[in-house]
Amino acid sequence: MTESAPNHYSHSFALNLDKLPTKKSDRIALQILYPGIIFGLILVLLGIVELFNGLNHSKTDFDFIPEDEDVIYQPFMNPTFFDIVIILIGLGIVVSLLFSYIRYKKIFFDGKKIQIISRPVFGAKKSIKESLENYEGVRFRIEFFQFGFMNKNKYIIELYHKNPKKTAPLYISTKSKNIRKIWEYYAKKLNMPTIILTDEGEVKREVCDLDKSIKEMIKEGKYINNFNERDPLPPSIAYVRKRDKTVIKARKIFWDAYNILIGLGLLVLGSILLCAAYHHNSTVEHFSKGFVFGLYIIGVLVIMASIFVLFRKDKIVVKKDKIVLVHKFMLFSRKNTEIKKKDIEAVDVTVNPATGRYYLSIISDERTAVFGKKIPVEDLRWVKKFLINEVVNS
Repeated sequence: MTESAPNHYSHSFALNLDKLPTKKSDRIALQILYPGIIFGLILVLLGIVELFNGLNHSKTDFDFIPEDEDVIYQPFMNPTFFDIVIILIGLGIVVSLLFSYIRYKKIFFDGKKIQIISRPVFGAKKSIKESLENYEGVRFRIEFFQFGFMNKNKYIIELYHKNPKKTAPLYISTKSKNIRKIWEYYAKKLNMPTIILTDEGEVKREVCDLDKSIKEMIKEGKYINNFNERDPLPPSIAYVRKRDKTVIKARKIFWDAYNILIGLGLLVLGSILLCAAYHHNSTVEHFSKGFVFGLYIIGVLVIMASIFVLFRKDKIVVKKDKIVLVHKFMLFSRKNTEIKKKDIEAVDVTVNPATGRYYLSIISDERTAVFGKKIPVEDLRWVKKFLINEVVNS
């Protein structure tokens, strides 16, 4: 189950509703634009310098070979071609970032009507105006995006309309701290229900129920604990119960299109580095040693970081009074998110409408824990029921 989702450009966005009328621009941040452009220009400059043989020509052994002697020399890569590729990569980075900054959306709100003015990279501006009463509520969703070789989460709170073009961003961040409080703030301020898109469809929560925990919601019959211990353990889930804790984790690493593309990119990058290292003497004849070693170091660091992300496994540790999300890589583990059971207000199997990926959300006022981005949705439902039962019976 997926639906189209609007494309928000910001990674940090907040529409201030405390003072009306209010407005805010949704576009790429300058903190991303400027470093990216500088990096792109550095690549262009390096390519141009190398293309014209540098500022100073340093003599090599080839300069002292008599002209009447035949020398067979085959470089690893045509230096001119390599320089042009570096220049084109730098220009591509600069142009793509400038295009990203040109496009934007401006959001205007006067307390009764929302106006969205969109400017595409090419073409004329478009304006949409809609009354607040025609919106469904305040929706929360998590969008996964690629930041280089890294997977990151973008937490989005938006004024939801059935027409995606009329859905307006209210808050966007790459940090999950206090995200539910912020979500509830906008819902209370607009006096509209919260909405989250789950495997069972849209789930709405009225303003009067926003501060209630799972235990309270179950007592009032608004949340259901239907866990059955006799249900078989899902094939993709490993379950270990110890004296003072229970551990849930994926049995294996699941690969999807994103990981396959990253894997192919790493294979190409690794092959280039190996070939460059094998023909090191030939490479340094045409490029300065500092430049070559710098590329080696950057390439190795990128590969190491990407391997860490690709083969990282998440696990949920359920203790007496809290639930902990842990990132594990081989023999190393790192605590990522910790939530007290009494503070948990929702456990949902949620879908990212932009990618169709399902994941488990454990939500409290202060933070949100995300687990199982690649685990089958049927198995995530079992984990959801198990965690709700643990919270209720704690």
